[in-house]
Amino acid sequence: MARLADYFIVVGYDHEKAGSGEGCGRIVQRFPEADWDGTAFPQGVEMFCQPAGWRLARERRQPTFFTVALTDIDSNRHYCSCLTFYEAEVNLQGSKTAELDGDEEEEEEGNGLIHPAEVFTPKSLILVSRLDFPEIFRGCLGLIYTVYIDSLSFSPETLVANLLTCLVPLSGGSQKLFSLGAGDRQLIQTPLNNNLPVTGKSVALLFQQLEI
Repeated sequence: MARLADYFIVVGYDHEKAGSGEGCGRIVQRFPEADWDGTAFPQGVEMFCQPAGWRLARERRQPTFFTVALTDIDSNRHYCSCLTFYEAEVNLQGSKTAELDGDEEEEEEGNGLIHPAEVFTPKSLILVSRLDFPEIFRGCLGLIYTVYIDSLSFSPETLVANLLTCLVPLSGGSQKLFSLGAGDRQLIQTPLNNNLPVTGKSVALLFQQLEI
């Protein structure tokens, strides 16, 4: 048996360093706060979770999800699933203090005024695991995000705790049903061999696309 996920990390926009030019992120929260024995906390998560750079936005954007694989010094793989969304806040110093996407900044510079503006800051929810279950992690992060955004009666901390204490078989083809505690039911299908992940896709489709 192995932990389904090793770390849950919240990375937000670093306003203190925003005036230095290119925006950057900072770790707002991490669970657990101490490293697991034999599983070190991944360094640099605040950089890879925003491949295009940390930028404020003029409009609220749809959440995005992607997974990357990190290899540590011992050649062990760690799968990092990242869900990024945008939160609204009022920039009282005006939009000139931070790098924004869009053309509205040029209009503000034209009249020589700096107006308080509503901006949207990126925030990333990250799951780090030694297991390759991207669809499961997408569903878990989506549930935590929904509970947080919609202020549902469930505690996000309880959901994260249930996720980090969930144990699953490494292989064997068995199924495991678990819940994060928000009325959800998550089903994991373990691979028959730990070198061949369960993707839910047809292998025949691969060979149809390859041709001779």
